[in-house]
Amino acid sequence: MIERIVKVFGLTLIFIFSAISIFFSINLREFPPGHTYRKLFSYTSLFEDRFYDIRMLKTLDPKAVDKRLVLAEIDDESIKKIGKWPLPRDNWAKMMDKLNTFGAKVIAYDVFFSEESNSCGGVTPEQKMADAIKRFQSVPGNKVVLPYSLSQYPHEDTFKEMPETLYNFIMDSKIEGENNLDPRFVETKVFPLPILTETEAAIAHIEATADNDGIFRHYPVVGNVDTLYFPSFALSSYEHFTGDKPHFEYGGDGTPILKLKTGTLTLSQRGEAKVRWLGNQNSFPRVPIWKIIAADDNDPEMKQIFDGRAVFIGSTAFGAHDLRHTPVDSMMPGIYFHMNMTHMLLEGKFFKNLDESTKFSWLILIVGTIIILLVQFLAHPLLDLISVLGITVGLYFIDTYYLLPKGYEIKLFFCLFSVGACYSWNTFLNFYLANKDKAFLKNAFGNYISPELIDEMYSTGVAPELGGDCGIRTAFFTDIQSFSTFSEKLSATQLVELLNEYLTAMTDILLDENGTLDKYEGDAIIAFFGAPMPLEDHARRACMVAHRMQESLLELRKKWVSEGDKWPQIVHEMRMRIGINTGEIVTGNMGSASRMNYTMMGDSVNLAARLEEGAKQYGIFTQISTDTMEAAGDEFLYRELDTIKVVGKSIPVTTYDLLGLKETAPQYLKDLSIKFKQAIDLYKSQQWDQAIALFEETLELEYQRFPGLKGKKTNPSEIYLERCKQFKELPPPPEWDGVYTLTSK
Repeated sequence: MIERIVKVFGLTLIFIFSAISIFFSINLREFPPGHTYRKLFSYTSLFEDRFYDIRMLKTLDPKAVDKRLVLAEIDDESIKKIGKWPLPRDNWAKMMDKLNTFGAKVIAYDVFFSEESNSCGGVTPEQKMADAIKRFQSVPGNKVVLPYSLSQYPHEDTFKEMPETLYNFIMDSKIEGENNLDPRFVETKVFPLPILTETEAAIAHIEATADNDGIFRHYPVVGNVDTLYFPSFALSSYEHFTGDKPHFEYGGDGTPILKLKTGTLTLSQRGEAKVRWLGNQNSFPRVPIWKIIAADDNDPEMKQIFDGRAVFIGSTAFGAHDLRHTPVDSMMPGIYFHMNMTHMLLEGKFFKNLDESTKFSWLILIVGTIIILLVQFLAHPLLDLISVLGITVGLYFIDTYYLLPKGYEIKLFFCLFSVGACYSWNTFLNFYLANKDKAFLKNAFGNYISPELIDEMYSTGVAPELGGDCGIRTAFFTDIQSFSTFSEKLSATQLVELLNEYLTAMTDILLDENGTLDKYEGDAIIAFFGAPMPLEDHARRACMVAHRMQESLLELRKKWVSEGDKWPQIVHEMRMRIGINTGEIVTGNMGSASRMNYTMMGDSVNLAARLEEGAKQYGIFTQISTDTMEAAGDEFLYRELDTIKVVGKSIPVTTYDLLGLKETAPQYLKDLSIKFKQAIDLYKSQQWDQAIALFEETLELEYQRFPGLKGKKTNPSEIYLERCKQFKELPPPPEWDGVYTLTSK
């Protein structure tokens, strides 16, 4: 009872933990930084988000390149050639004029212009840059995008009132009731200079926050300032590149959504969306800014790269410290974060509504956990292992190559954790309890029965009655024909090797049919069926073992022959005799008080031993009693052999020769079974001539059965031919009942 409570409690705890972890992995970013829940459940991001990253990376095309978005990079070489950082703004004016000449459509700066340059009279660098922006935007459809930053909290470096310039960039929105994104506040330190904003350049917010594990996955697409909504850097670049006017609103289920020409993007209450990455730094064309400035106005290569493109300007220089840890690159320049988001907006490859992904996550968690628990209820360890591997691998591949590409964000880690942990918990408890129970049994009964029997008792859950138990069972004896001769032909080492190989093969067959090995006596195998564990079909199993052993010995003989001179001829011709009898047998522990052996006793056991020994006189290899034949059923092919009195027994018994399986036996054996029975009946009715004629026919069938033994050994037909001839010359007494008394064991 306690074990069951512990098991259920553990499984419940695993499921609840997994469910809570999934809930917080979905909602963790909705809590503000520093919140207790965000600290307490930060592990969910560490496991769930990183497991998602692994699956996502499997689906990326390393050769994919979006030539529509080009990076004009501020690399280390550009800084070295221009000679100063931050770059003098005269250079930005020159670069914009070049890009204008090369046909660029959008120039998006990931560079803040919030402070004036030092200048000595004349036209200031800011004025030159502003004039260049105007020249670029004088071309219809062209636009320059400048960045600013938003803060989650108001502080001394945020505007008390929203700058008037931002009113020119309010997004088209439809907000009803009190629905609003989390508020944001415009920072003063990095807001563009008025001389630049007066050029009608677009301005867009550019800040982003990492997940709890320090990795950037979510992009702030829309910002809420004073309940007005403003586009991000990537969204503004998308707008001016495509001419689209995204519309922000709340869906019918209260979810913030952004409607674009390319589709509907679901946002969080923070205005964020998770990035579906195109790739890393190799996924976009890039040109150092010094090459752009130095390029000839008629440079065809530059024209090809920039014509009609959106150009993003950002730093890739190591010293600029604008690096981000992202799922696709642990040291990715921040500008690529914006470019990947812009690509996502252009392609319309958005994540499904989070509610849809959440439903799938809950469904996978519940169904996967229930399936593994139901499978383990069957108590089949191999099936348990196959099931847990099948569920885990199957869900991994389904999500990675089907659900994930379709935009579902499944919280798969803790779904698989629940499946694996439930399996592990049950397996651990079962293993612990099994060892505990086995240890108890071995301590309690180690002086009485063998460890092997204890293991069998435990696995079946049925304990034998100690001290002797009488029941209908089947005794089984085997012996190698003329084994004493083997020791004369083989060395001790060879004899041991031969016996080990032979006994191993035969014992495997015995145990495979749930027979109980009593003992080995030299080359002899003594066994029984139906104890200590009950077997309804113990006689059938014993006959099946006899058939399989004879077949196995045939294969061993072929093997020994194939080994050439390793073995003498006597090994190549090895034969075994088997005796089987079914009847009342006592099984139990016999021996001394300090050491007992589980074995069998009774007249039925003695008869089985006599049948094995008596098989030699008939020249057969498997002799069984009538009781065994009747109990084994009609699956086997037999022939009635004789009605005999064995040594030490006064009651006659009819015995049978086990010929094989009816289904696979050749026709000549079936003919032998029928004709031999007819000949036996003629023999018992003292019709000697007719019996002799029929036994002569069966003799030819005997030779077909063992062609290699013709002339080397006797067989039942020869024995009966000799008897018939003797009785024909000297008839038996009138009271003769056909019973033959064996004169030797």
